[in-house]
Amino acid sequence: MKQPDHDEANRYGVTLQPAHDRLSSRRRIFILAVIFFTALSVRLINWYGSRNEVYFVQTNVALNYKHLAGLIRANGLASLYDPAATTSDPGLSGHPPGYPVLLSLIYRVSPASDTAAQLCQIILDALSVVTITLIGFELLPAAVGLIAGILAAFAPQFSWNAMLLLPDTLAALPILLAILLIIRAGKRMGTAASASLLAILGAGALIGVSCWLRANALLLAPFLALLFSFFFKPRTRLRPALVLVAGALLIILPLTIRNALVFAKFIPISLGAGQTLIEGLADYDTDGSLGLPQTDMELIRGEAETFHRPDYANSLFSPDGVERDRARMARGLAVIRAHPFWFFGVVVRRAASMLRLERTPLRLDAIESGSWQLLFHSPLRMLQKLFITAVFLPLTLLGALILICQRRFQALGILLAVPFYYFCTQSVLHTEYRYVLVIHFFLFVLAAFAIYSVIYQLSRPFRKTAGRAINNVALH
Repeated sequence: MKQPDHDEANRYGVTLQPAHDRLSSRRRIFILAVIFFTALSVRLINWYGSRNEVYFVQTNVALNYKHLAGLIRANGLASLYDPAATTSDPGLSGHPPGYPVLLSLIYRVSPASDTAAQLCQIILDALSVVTITLIGFELLPAAVGLIAGILAAFAPQFSWNAMLLLPDTLAALPILLAILLIIRAGKRMGTAASASLLAILGAGALIGVSCWLRANALLLAPFLALLFSFFFKPRTRLRPALVLVAGALLIILPLTIRNALVFAKFIPISLGAGQTLIEGLADYDTDGSLGLPQTDMELIRGEAETFHRPDYANSLFSPDGVERDRARMARGLAVIRAHPFWFFGVVVRRAASMLRLERTPLRLDAIESGSWQLLFHSPLRMLQKLFITAVFLPLTLLGALILICQRRFQALGILLAVPFYYFCTQSVLHTEYRYVLVIHFFLFVLAAFAIYSVIYQLSRPFRKTAGRAINNVALH
């Protein structure tokens, strides 16, 4: 990767060399350990206070995941490829099987334990915080990575979603690791090309792993490959781009083969695109003039009436799941063709909505006056109230603006690559905050850079005064 110009760095008062030039290995490990245990502690405190509330969020979806996990544990992983197995029930095909596979492994150690699943997710989410800290170290001054890690550690949005019996926070970690590998591979492509290509292959595989958990990242690998001008020098972009896509395909292909064997249809990952398209359009059909169903129940009841099939009202995908979902897709596309300008407005508004921070329902237990737990609960409750859109959106925009002014387009492009992918793809479909959770890790780095830059500028008079005092002492 091309290194920033140091004259430019001095002009803006920012050290732009790689983080490993500024932090010893021992200091880096210490910082990362502090970040990890801070994130873990915050999540455990929030989990202890709100763990019972998660059962009221997406209850049917969570039960669906747990049911499939039980079938996988009973029938074995190979049963996913058996059309006659209960594991291959079309009614369970609305989501990728990666999360049920993970739950089945957890249940082998701790049978049917939601607590074990939640604690596993909390630990992995804390590792996501460490990963975004490392990304900050690679792209910007070490202090920015530290601030980004602290923000992600305390953010209630991540703590809350890590508790849910859903795969959304888990799907973020492989994407973060993939971006970290791509950044590091880009820096050493000229000196260690083979190792760099192997890292790129691993990055593609990690994106594939994310697709096993949630299908949202299906097109992320080719999208990033098109943006490799931010990562690699000219004449060295094509090979890593192809390797990245190949790595993702190697992991996604078993899902596609499984669907071909079980359903005799081409389904890249899972069913559900038609459902999310229709319900996403209905979200913005405020007057109901398009006659689209806004919920799953409205959708399947409408299909039961339209096709005179009462059995359609029992499940989204069973029976005739493939045909029904393709009919939904066709219906949604017909609406888009009939109202293209309205749909463009929907896409823009939905993309803008992704910038909002979720108002999470975290509630720490009431603590008696004088209890030692007040030392943790009260400050944490006050701090987490600051994680709102009105605070972080201006910081994010300011951080991006400063990077533009400093002409640090490479760092900005890398940080915006994943968010921009979700803005372009997920804005077409029904979207919930948890679907696009990963983008806020990257946006927190921009917010952290804004905080760092403001602190740096405000501290300049004090640093100049201190410098003059030291010089005077030295002269006398």
